[in-house]
Amino acid sequence: MNAAQIHLALNHFPIAGTILACIILLWGFFAKKDQIKIVGITLVIISTLAGLVVAQTGDGAEEIVEHKPLVTKNLIHEHEEAGDRAMVAIDITAVLGIAWLVMYRLKKNHLEKIFALMLVTNLASAILVADAAHKGGQIRHDEIRKGAIVNAESPGGSENENKEKNKS
Repeated sequence: MNAAQIHLALNHFPIAGTILACIILLWGFFAKKDQIKIVGITLVIISTLAGLVVAQTGDGAEEIVEHKPLVTKNLIHEHEEAGDRAMVAIDITAVLGIAWLVMYRLKKNHLEKIFALMLVTNLASAILVADAAHKGGQIRHDEIRKGAIVNAESPGGSENENKEKNKS
């Protein structure tokens, strides 16, 4: 597998994981169930690790696609910058999660404050990861770019024309 294949294969983990972790962490917060919180934190950590691999394969993926038609340096740069912002937020969330787990194990105080801060950073992470994903999608999917013109007709004619041909 080359860097682009690894980048594309793993990039969905930090996206889905961060968003799902946000839901699980909120559930644990409102249900006041530490075991649910631990599941959410574990998912944050797994998503962070996957995000690190995705970030490390980004440059290799760039080298493979940068000369393809409709791919611009600006699109790649915007995606890379958004990915860097998302990784900082995810990393902070993971560090807070690990701190919470350690303090939970040691039966320390201030668990709720750390958990609340982690919830905020996880929500920010989810938003930033979604933005990075959207910008990454624009690199090879010109139909989702701002101002894209989507042609409703198929190459063989409009849908109605094709139905008429099939009746004959």
